[in-house]
Amino acid sequence: MNYLRYLCQLRFALWQVALVALALLTTGGVRAISSSSSPPNFTLSVPASFATSVTVKHYRKGEDVLNSPPFHLITGAPMTEYHGWYGPRTADQAHDHPWQLRVYGALSEKAIAAYATAHDGFEADLNEGPEFLSDNERSHVFARFKRKHFRWGNAVSFLSTAYQDTPDGGRVYVPDNEHLSYEVWGVTQDRQHTVVASMLVSHPKLTKWGPDVRVVKSIDALKQDRDYKHIQTCSPKEFEPSLTAFDQLVDSLKLQ
Repeated sequence: MNYLRYLCQLRFALWQVALVALALLTTGGVRAISSSSSPPNFTLSVPASFATSVTVKHYRKGEDVLNSPPFHLITGAPMTEYHGWYGPRTADQAHDHPWQLRVYGALSEKAIAAYATAHDGFEADLNEGPEFLSDNERSHVFARFKRKHFRWGNAVSFLSTAYQDTPDGGRVYVPDNEHLSYEVWGVTQDRQHTVVASMLVSHPKLTKWGPDVRVVKSIDALKQDRDYKHIQTCSPKEFEPSLTAFDQLVDSLKLQ
């Protein structure tokens, strides 16, 4: 009986070790697929309209992306980032269009599931902070969810909004011209990297952030809102910058 008890205890201990190992390899739906800790190496062909103040930075797993104490943003996987602006950096806040493209040396299961099965952006629920960085900030609104194919792999794109202060009682703001982002999430063909690209965009039919921004009572009510419906179906070239133009920038990614 003592021997049987010992075997049971040993199997339980091995099972606990396996769970710990799995937890170390998986964080926020991100699966480590390479033993390399080096940041991904890639190039972009950045057109002149997007080429203001472009920087390229490389981070190893565990490094601080912000480097602005006391605030920290720790990457959960090796990552390389291109960052720049569309147009001048002197634009007012409603027409300020920074963009970034990050390639992570890890595979996002949520990005794979979004492309395979998600019906819309709310179901995909892709948020870079919880997925790859030490940040729990999440988007409150998703719109214009689409599946796309780039030369480097498959992806989904969508519009998102996030606010530091949100209305109480489950209400949500209608999209405005200082919080609207366009995002592209994809996985490379070799399934070794996850691509996350985003930029702030504006649309002539949306209101500038302020007291005139409307609030609706629920997500269902939001989906019936005139502004939400318009950005769902309008031409991608109506936005500034053009969503099509940003897709072309994203498509130029070449891993080395």
